[in-house]
Parts: sequence; C-alpha cells; structure tokens
Amino acid sequence: MSNGGAMPKDPNSKYDLTKISARVDKVNVSGLLRTHDDYVMRAADGLFKANNFQQMMLEAMAAKSYLHELGIFKDVSVHIDISRGADATPQGYEVTLKGKEFTRIMGSAGTEIGQNEGSLRTELTIPNILGRGESISLQGSYSSTRANDLQLKFWKPFFHTRFRENRPEVSFSVFRQTDRYDISSFQTTNLGYLLDFSVHTMLGVDLTHSLQYENSIRDLGLLNKSVPFGIRDHSGPKLASLLRYSLIFDNRDASVFPTRGILLKSVNEYCGLGGNIAYTSSTAHGEMNVPLFAGLVAQFCGRVGVMKETKKTTVLPINNLFYCGGPLTLRGFKYGSAGPVIDGTPIGAQTFWCTGAHLWTPLPFAGVFKGLASHFRMHLFYNMGNSNSFSMENMRSAYGIGLAVKLAERARIELNYCIPVRKQATDKAVNGFQFGIGYEFV
Repeated sequence: MSNGGAMPKDPNSKYDLTKISARVDKVNVSGLLRTHDDYVMRAADGLFKANNFQQMMLEAMAAKSYLHELGIFKDVSVHIDISRGADATPQGYEVTLKGKEFTRIMGSAGTEIGQNEGSLRTELTIPNILGRGESISLQGSYSSTRANDLQLKFWKPFFHTRFRENRPEVSFSVFRQTDRYDISSFQTTNLGYLLDFSVHTMLGVDLTHSLQYENSIRDLGLLNKSVPFGIRDHSGPKLASLLRYSLIFDNRDASVFPTRGILLKSVNEYCGLGGNIAYTSSTAHGEMNVPLFAGLVAQFCGRVGVMKETKKTTVLPINNLFYCGGPLTLRGFKYGSAGPVIDGTPIGAQTFWCTGAHLWTPLPFAGVFKGLASHFRMHLFYNMGNSNSFSMENMRSAYGIGLAVKLAERARIELNYCIPVRKQATDKAVNGFQFGIGYEFV
C-alpha cells in the first residue's frame, strides 16, 4: 500500500483514522484473463461509499474477501494510492485489486473423512470455464470399508448478482456410488443424476437451504450366500425419483469443539415421483453447547428419524432404513446393531431416536502445551436411544469416558471407553474401548 504523503499510523496510536477524510475516486481490478468484467464489478460497491480512511481500508479488505469468494482467483492483493489525473479530488484515492486467476486445470489428491470411515479422494477441476464462475469437476473416492464414489459435477454460483448475500448456487451432477452394509450382508450401487439449488436466507437468523432432485437406479446386491430371505427380497435394480429438502441453522463458534452455540439440521425426502420406489423420510439433528467454567462445556445432542410408506409404496427399501448404534449415534453398541433383526441380521428400522449428554474438558496440562492441546479434548458422556419406538421402554443406553482429537476444522476422532447400561438380547454391545471417526456425532 502506498501514497504520496505521510501515512496515518496504526488506529491504536494517537491518530484516529476515522477523522481523516478520504474518498475513492477510482477502483481497478486487474488480472482478469478469462473472467468477464461484470462478474467482479460488485467488489467496488462498498469502496465508493467510504468517507474516511479507516472505512476505506475496511472496505478494501471486504472487497478482497469478496473476490476470493467468487472462486476464480488463487490470490488477491490490494494497493491503495493517492488519486492522480484531471478527475482527482483533494482527498481522493485510487484502489487497485490485483488478482491471480486459477490455472485452467487443477488437480488434487488427499484423504476425506466420512461418517465412521476414511477414504482416498482425487479431484480434477476446470474452474471458471465460461468466465462467470462456472466450473466442472471430476471427483473420485475410495474406501476399503464402506463407500466408493465417482462424480462429474458442474456448478454455477450467482454471488455476483444482487442476491450476493444469499449466495445462490445451482449444480448438476452425474454420479455412481457404492455403499457396503457389512452388518446386513448387502451393498447398493446407485447410478444417476442430481440437480441442486442452494441458498442462504437471513430473515432474523442465517439459514442454509438446499433443494435437490435425484433420479437414480439403485441396485442392491448380496455379499454372501447366507443372507436371510427378508433381505434377499430387496435385491435387484430399482428406479428412484425423489425430491430432497435440507435446512441448516448453525451459530456455533466452532464445528469440531464448540464452546457455545446451537446446530439444527433437518433433511426431508419424498420418493415416488417416478420409478418403483416410494417413501417419505425425515431426519433431524440438534446440538446445544453451554460454556461452564475453567474450560468446561456442557453439550446436549439429539437425532431422530422417521420413514413412512406412501400410497405408492409396495415395500420400503432396506437401504434407506435407519441403523442405530455405533460411535456416531449410540456409543457402546456396534454400528447398526441397536435395532430390529431378522435371523440374527440387523435390517434397519423405520424410526429411531438417540440423545447424548457430554461434559467436555481440556486436557489437564493444556496450559503448558497450548498449541498442541487445542486439538484434544476429554469428555464424559451418556447416550440413550431406541429403534421403532419413541417410548423409554426397551431403550438402549450407555455411558463412559473418552478422548477426542480434532482433524483440521471439520472432523474428529474419538477413543471411548463405553459401559452399556440397558440393552436388548439381540443387540451387539461394546463393553470397553470403541473407536469412531466422523464429522457429526450424537
């Protein structure tokens, strides 16, 4: 940043930058190679409203952040100079936003965290192909335990329009997804396409909406020859055509180890617009965090799911039923084992609920190893839940203590010592250590 005279000092010094008159005469955005000018024009809106030096600097940083959000620049720098030329004003400045666009083709490879699984992921992306943020990507992921995905996706953001604050985006995907249900001895292969429209609304609270249409062929195959006939009846390909609506409210101060705030999430599906699968499904997840004292945080979580038949339903698809149990839903039980069974094999439930109460605490010597200790937490927990019944009768419950490790800012690993309290004869309880990895726990 440069100008022709003496620069004001830091706002904390004796100079008050709000009392230094300033206005922006001109804004330049350089580095546009494939991008159309109208896609970045709104970056200058706030700058022309500035009337003092501090406001101008804040608006310049906001413009830089906005250009990053457009998804076309690898890096953006800001340069401020005094205004020159015939149109210059006495307190005028010229702001230049210099961007470096992404290369025409980008590739990446790494690991990805799912719900109680990890996978290898590769991605090839062609960004900004039409000059207004449109991009296309080919993504693939492989997991030796449960899911494999291949997806070709095109998306178009509309952040440059007057609906910038709502962050609208549309996408179209063609996908092939394989999910293994080892506990029930079957796997599904889905081949289809997905249309998605997402938007934020801020009418009092910030909400994230997503409306999707999916059309896919779902092929259920058996993993061994001893699968019960109740599961065999679901094998073979079927066509699903459905609408899905999701709503998220999240004001937590962190996604992995929050100390305050609430998360509310719901997903609703209606399947039966075509094909030979029909059902309605609703799930809801909630989390509340309350700070206590000395770094202690009380956390309360809950999740509920309901799947119902429609007039078009012949049989509910087994791969869409709910599996309760495991380190992410009901600790102290193996994945999917806290529910109905047929011939000793879990088959999922039409309804389920589970709750969790946690007391989170930093490590005992967190003050000594501040940087490292921020990635670790200990917790005491109590979980309870049930399948195919919303009553407390015949419910399952467990309590214990565990250590959690943060993975970046998205997921965490848990190692818990679990003690089941209430269980059913067909449940597969885990009395001892249980390992879990994921991004959404109860």
